[in-house]
Amino acid sequence: MFSGTFPPPRMGGLSATRPIVRPARTVYGGPARTMPRMSRPALAPANHRPLLLLVDDQPEDLRWLTALLHPHYRLAFAESGRVALQKAQGLTPDLALLDVGLPDMDGFALCRLLKGDPATRGMPLLFLSAHNDVGSRIEGLSHGAVDFISKPFHPEEVLARVRVHLRLASPRAEAVAEAVVQSGAEEAGTPDQRLLAAARQYIAEHLGEALTVNQIGRQVGLTGRRLLALFREELGQTVSGYISDERVRTGQRLLADTDMSVQDVAFHAGYSNAGNFATAFRERHGLSPQAYRVALRARERADGAPGVDQGPGGPEGEAS
Repeated sequence: MFSGTFPPPRMGGLSATRPIVRPARTVYGGPARTMPRMSRPALAPANHRPLLLLVDDQPEDLRWLTALLHPHYRLAFAESGRVALQKAQGLTPDLALLDVGLPDMDGFALCRLLKGDPATRGMPLLFLSAHNDVGSRIEGLSHGAVDFISKPFHPEEVLARVRVHLRLASPRAEAVAEAVVQSGAEEAGTPDQRLLAAARQYIAEHLGEALTVNQIGRQVGLTGRRLLALFREELGQTVSGYISDERVRTGQRLLADTDMSVQDVAFHAGYSNAGNFATAFRERHGLSPQAYRVALRARERADGAPGVDQGPGGPEGEAS
C-alpha cells in the first residue's frame, strides 16, 4: 500500500519520481493559456510540511492537483471512499480535498463518515467538484465540509483556500482541546458532569454553526429542557450565554493569532455578520475587535513578546 507521501504511484504512464506540470492552462477545465507565475513562500523542511489527502478517482484531476500542491505540501492519495477512510485514520492528514463523485460512495457520504469518527472529525474537508449548483454546495457544507470549490479551478484560489483552512484548523483544534481540558474534572465526576463535558466539546467543535439547544441535547442524549437545567445547575448560565461567551473567546483568539479580516473572524466564530460580532466583543471587552487587534499589535511591538488573550485597553475603533 502507498506510504502516504509524495510521489504517487505511476498513473496513466506518469513517472512516479517527478510531478507533471501543465504549463498550458491558467485554470483547470478552462481554455488553454499560459499558467501564470505563482508566488511561492519559502518552503519548510519536507517532513514539517502539512500533509494533504487528495481523494479523487480521475487521474487528470490528480495530476493537476499534484503539480499545484506538491511544491508546498506533502501529499497522500486515495481513489475511493474506502481507501480514503483507511488513509485518513492511519495517516492523520492535516486537510483533505474530496471529489463528490467516487466509485464506491459519494463524497458527501465520505464526509459524514469522516466527521463521525473521533479520529478524523477535526480534519478540515474541502470539496473540489464540477457539481457547482447551490444544492450541492449546501449539502457539502451541511455535512461538515469547510469549503466547496467548483470547477474550473483557479490555481491561486485553490492554494489560498488550502492555506486559510490549514491556518484556521489550529485555533479550532486549540478551542476543542481547551474545552476538553477544562472539562477533565467533569469527565471523571458525576454522570451529569460527563454529559456537560460532552455538550461543551460538541459546542467547541461546531461553534461556526447555527447551534440550538435541542440540537446539542440530541447529540448528548438529553432533551432541550434537561440540557438547559444542566447548564444552569453546573455553570450558572444558560446554553445560549455559554455559546455567546465561547464565540467571543474564539473571535478573540483569531484576532490575536491570525491576520484574517474582522468579517472573516466573525464568520468563523459563528456570527452572521461583523456587526453582531463587534457588538458582542465590545460588550465584553469595552472596545471593538479592530481596536483590540491594533492595541494588541502595538503592545507586541513594544514588548517584543507574543500576544496574550487578556483584552488590552486602547482607543475605540470601528469593526472592519
